[in-house]
Amino acid sequence: MECDESRRHLDAYLDGELGEPERADLRRHLDGCAECGPEAAALERLRDGIRRAAPVYRATPALRSQIRSALRREAGGASAPARGPGWLAFAASLLIAVAVGSGGTWFIAGARQQDAIAGEVIDSHLRSLLANHLTDVASSDKHTVKPWFAGRTELSPPGVDLAAQGFPLVGGRLDLIAGKPVPALVYRAGKHIINVFVLPAAPGDHAETVTRRGYTLRHWAKGDLGYWAVSDAAPDEFAKFEDIFRAAAGG
Repeated sequence: MECDESRRHLDAYLDGELGEPERADLRRHLDGCAECGPEAAALERLRDGIRRAAPVYRATPALRSQIRSALRREAGGASAPARGPGWLAFAASLLIAVAVGSGGTWFIAGARQQDAIAGEVIDSHLRSLLANHLTDVASSDKHTVKPWFAGRTELSPPGVDLAAQGFPLVGGRLDLIAGKPVPALVYRAGKHIINVFVLPAAPGDHAETVTRRGYTLRHWAKGDLGYWAVSDAAPDEFAKFEDIFRAAAGG
């Protein structure tokens, strides 16, 4: 099995929808491929993270009633025979999930939600250190790291290399913030790691500094992207990194 064919079948493989012969062929390819194997592992982590973190929304009785009425009208008018409540309740839940999943769950404008995102970012930084999973693509070449995210996330990180200024690019990975896969750029500051998470900018975003458990987080927005940088580097060194990164990334 070639890489192109492997990627076409990854979703079905992870969802358990492949027959055993195809699954076995793909498994052999993933075990021996330096590109597809890590990609499948990253998708598995994202899937498991979404299952753990995604909120469950239930429709209110009034909304379920409205959806039932709309579905009956669509099926043939008010005189159409009523279906069982089970599939209608499922349809209501599905419509709620689609509405929420279409982008409404990214952010609730305001300081409270921004604080919640800050907590997730710091937790993700810690997990990357404790699990020894800093990167999905390990490279100091921005022309390797930046294109790697294409097709894996809707966001396009700047991927600037700051080695000449003392902060070499280590690589990048996909992480899970607010239930969505987002890019994380990884830099080194001496013996310290700096993770820069790239999320959509939200209405009401404001620059902030958060310090928790010995780690400092800096957040700022530029255009339609929000940047969340976190590290345990010394404050002056971290501030220097932020200034250099923002200048190199155009803001």
